Amino acid sequence: MAPRTLKLARDQIHAAVTALVKSGTKPDQIESLADLVTIKNLKNILRQRLADAGGQHKSFDHYLARFLVRIAKEWVKVDAGVLAELKKAATVLAAPDRYDLTPKNKRCLRQFEDPEALRRLKALPVQLWKEVKSKFSHSPNFRVLAKAQAALGIGLLTYLPVRSENLWELEFDTHIFLRPGPGAISTLELGAEAVKNDSAIGFDIPPHLAKMLMEYRAHIAPKHIGHRPTRVFVNMNGTPKCQQTVAYLIEAYARKQAGIVITPHQFRHLGAKNMLDANPGNFEGVKQLLGHKNSRNTMIYSGMNSRRAGRHHQALIDRAVARQMPQPRRRRKKREIE
Repeated sequence: MAPRTLKLARDQIHAAVTALVKSGTKPDQIESLADLVTIKNLKNILRQRLADAGGQHKSFDHYLARFLVRIAKEWVKVDAGVLAELKKAATVLAAPDRYDLTPKNKRCLRQFEDPEALRRLKALPVQLWKEVKSKFSHSPNFRVLAKAQAALGIGLLTYLPVRSENLWELEFDTHIFLRPGPGAISTLELGAEAVKNDSAIGFDIPPHLAKMLMEYRAHIAPKHIGHRPTRVFVNMNGTPKCQQTVAYLIEAYARKQAGIVITPHQFRHLGAKNMLDANPGNFEGVKQLLGHKNSRNTMIYSGMNSRRAGRHHQALIDRAVARQMPQPRRRRKKREIE
């Protein structure tokens, strides 16, 4: 299996064990994978996951249920009768059958109906970077390092909306290639093995962000950790920051200094909104931008397109009425009598 597939499998098993313990099973009663896929325990896991989600059907839980059935079939090798019962129980967590954003994501995007919000978000990394450089000559401080990383994270996600699990793992000379020459283009490249759906993606890095990354790698990070970093997001001792910490930095600085509530993943929704606002119906462009393998995933943004169609329709009405209105006659200027 690919490393990402193994990580997902671990996460799913941990989620199942957590749900089973929350449902009332004692930890010492869970000794093997087989204990997760008894009919009783599987039902308890699924009920607990559904309760934790407030009764909403989440995609993760749908795939968790399928994964547990696969464990029962391929690893535990339960008999056909038990497998049929497990499959029937797993249907409780069917995949959400809708093409729409969640209410939480819709709330996030409503912020950007005010163009000033997008201007604040775009300006935030530059603002933070000035603050970092003003304190660069001082003694090393974990807060300054964190602020520099927040600036880079927000800047990268604004222009290059990669998945959050890819963002925190970014490495120089593996994913980020910086080229300092005049007119040279720096790039961010993710191979198929690094991406969730095995589809390689790449972006050109805007010049101002490339300059920030070069300064960070050559001067700011070494000042704090004592050497040039391999990864973008590191602690003061040079070890990688965890994904949750990187997400917290981005969310906290966006909220406190720009008044915007947004998670790293929601930058992807913002990227889709910006692209569709400029070119309504360009779902293929959104698919390429976000690295979707299946157009079905891109169609969650179709709900936003009805508003754009409505705006276009309103403009057509205004133009049609304007054409039918009698035009005021222009008065001719009387020639001066010589």
